[in-house]
Amino acid sequence: MLINDTKVPYELVISGDKKNLSGYSMITFTFNGAENVGVKTMEIKIKRASIAIEDGELIYDNYSTPSRRVKLYGTLVWVGRDSNMTLAGTLTTRSMDMRALNENNFKGQIKLQRKPPPRSKLVSKLDEMGLGDKLSFMQPAAKKEVAAAPQVKEKVPKDSFGEIVIKSSVEVVKRETEVIRTVLFKSDSLVISLYDNGEIDGDTVSLVLNGNIILSKQGLTDKAIRKTIAASEIGDSSKLVLYAENLGRIPPNSGLLILQDGNERYQIRFSGDLQKNSAVILRRRK
Repeated sequence: MLINDTKVPYELVISGDKKNLSGYSMITFTFNGAENVGVKTMEIKIKRASIAIEDGELIYDNYSTPSRRVKLYGTLVWVGRDSNMTLAGTLTTRSMDMRALNENNFKGQIKLQRKPPPRSKLVSKLDEMGLGDKLSFMQPAAKKEVAAAPQVKEKVPKDSFGEIVIKSSVEVVKRETEVIRTVLFKSDSLVISLYDNGEIDGDTVSLVLNGNIILSKQGLTDKAIRKTIAASEIGDSSKLVLYAENLGRIPPNSGLLILQDGNERYQIRFSGDLQKNSAVILRRRK
């Protein structure tokens, strides 16, 4: 990638078929002598003889300074086939911060050379994050884990605000649990932060680590709810379940989970309802 005559390492993976493409990008730059890496989801569309790409969510970074809300847009055309294929075109960036609209608006060029997955730093990072097996050119999508306990139909009470609530978080095993991410950690502790990732609508969640409730009935807002977990509590591998206590005013129950592992930070968007939990597998890096 070339921005203002400066070369910036950039990788892009594309997954799916022509009717439903998605992907991830990785940008790497040096700041104060340290390598900074950011991984984003990408929206990808085929438009006649070109490919349009657009930044999505930042899902991983180790930035030494707070990340800026900047979105990249590009139009690429492909040349050649198979291992000789290249994608090249133009890019623009746009600041999403109304207070700094002109500070991060740039134009540049992208030229990408096709690589096999083993040589890609981005694919390696996605594997670490538990996302590699969701790529169409890798292994099949991760299977959903279904708890052994049967589904039990029950009357669902409502609170005074009309929001659906659950009697107890110990009933977590009655729901289907989908593992949405695997995180490899190396620090002596993990700092967990929870936010509502959209309109504040009364979503309430509990966090369950290996069957033990570590945060109970927390209402999500735009302010962080934090919890520190010692590595000794996690062991070599643990399952962190996000249990929806209600559906809020706008179903489903959804939010943003941030895991801080030393200088490594993982942003994980989750959602759940009265039939399904989201879960994150935590594994000690060896």
